[in-house]
Amino acid sequence: MRLLQRSANLRFLGSLAVTVSLLAATPLTATASSAPSTAIGVSASTLEPPDVRRTHRLFSDGCHYGLRGMSSCGGLIGAAYGGNTDPAAWEQALGHPLGVHRTYWGAGKEDAAVRVAADDLAHLRVPWLSFKLPYSWTDMADGVGDDWVRLLLARLGALDGPVWLAFHHEPEGDGDITEWVRMQKHLGPIVRSTTRNVAFTLILTGWHEFYGGSKYQLSRLWPHVKVYLIGFDIYDKYGAFRNGVMFKNHTDFVGSYFTKIQAFAVAHHVHWGIAETGQTDLASIDDPDWAARTYQELRANGGIAMAYFNSTLNSTASWYLTGSKEQHFAAALQDTPTL
Repeated sequence: MRLLQRSANLRFLGSLAVTVSLLAATPLTATASSAPSTAIGVSASTLEPPDVRRTHRLFSDGCHYGLRGMSSCGGLIGAAYGGNTDPAAWEQALGHPLGVHRTYWGAGKEDAAVRVAADDLAHLRVPWLSFKLPYSWTDMADGVGDDWVRLLLARLGALDGPVWLAFHHEPEGDGDITEWVRMQKHLGPIVRSTTRNVAFTLILTGWHEFYGGSKYQLSRLWPHVKVYLIGFDIYDKYGAFRNGVMFKNHTDFVGSYFTKIQAFAVAHHVHWGIAETGQTDLASIDDPDWAARTYQELRANGGIAMAYFNSTLNSTASWYLTGSKEQHFAAALQDTPTL
C-alpha cells in the first residue's frame, strides 16, 4: 500500500519540481510585484512574501490582521458549501461575501485546492483547508511525507493572502490518537518555518474533547508546538437522530463549549473558532435566531471564526440551508467582516 501511495505522489512531486528550484533561487527579500497571484502554479512573479505583496492587512471592518489572517477583533462568518462548490452564486443570493470558506481535500487534489484557495482570496474569503494525507499518521510523523508537505506549502505560500490549513480534521476514532498528535507536532514547525501566510490549525469534534474518553482530552491532544488556530465541529443537534432516538435538547454552545474552549485558548495562546456548525430544520423552526445569536456568543467568548456546514455530504441530519433557515443565516452574515 505504501508503494502505491508513493507512486501516486511522485506525479505530484514531479509536477512541482519547478516550484522547488524557483523557491531555492529566490530570497525572501525579493522585490514586490504589483500583480496579485491567482495562478495555480508558482511563477517568479509570485514568490514575494505576502507581507510585501499585500501592503495593508485590514478586514473590511478596519480590524488589523496578521500575515496568517489571525485577529482577535475581527470575527468571520463563512461556510463549507456543497462538495467544495464555488460559492460565488450563493454569495450573491445571500447578499454578502463569506468571510471564511471551508474546503476538504485529499492527496492528489493539490491543484484544485490551490486553485480554490486563490479564488477564495480573490473573492475576499479566507480559505480554511482540511487535507487528508498521502501516508499514515505514523509515516507522516516520521517524515515520510515531508516533501509532499513542503511542496504543498510552497504553492499555498505563494498566494497573496492568508491561508488556514489543517491536516486530518476530526481524527477521533480514525486511529491511534497519539500518532495523530505526534504527526501534528512534526508538521506544525514545517508549516511555520516554510511559509509566512499559512496558519497551522487543528480541527477537532469538540464533544470528544470535553465529554468523551480521557484519551481525547484537549491536554492530551495538544502537540506543544505553535498552533495559530484550533477549530471545533459543534452542531445544534436538536431534531437530529442517533440510533433511532431524536435529540430533544438544543446544544448549549456557551456553557458546554465556548467558555471551556476560551479558557483553554487563553492558557495555550491560541485563537479558536467553529470549523463546522449547523442547525437541523426542526431546530431552525424552534430557534430561528440561532445563527446570529451563536455568532455573537462566539465573539463574546473570544472566537474569531464560525463556518456553517451547508452541505448534504456525509450528513447525519438536515443541516443544509434552505428557506427561512437560509434567510436567517443570510441576516447573520450581513455586516460581518471579510478580507
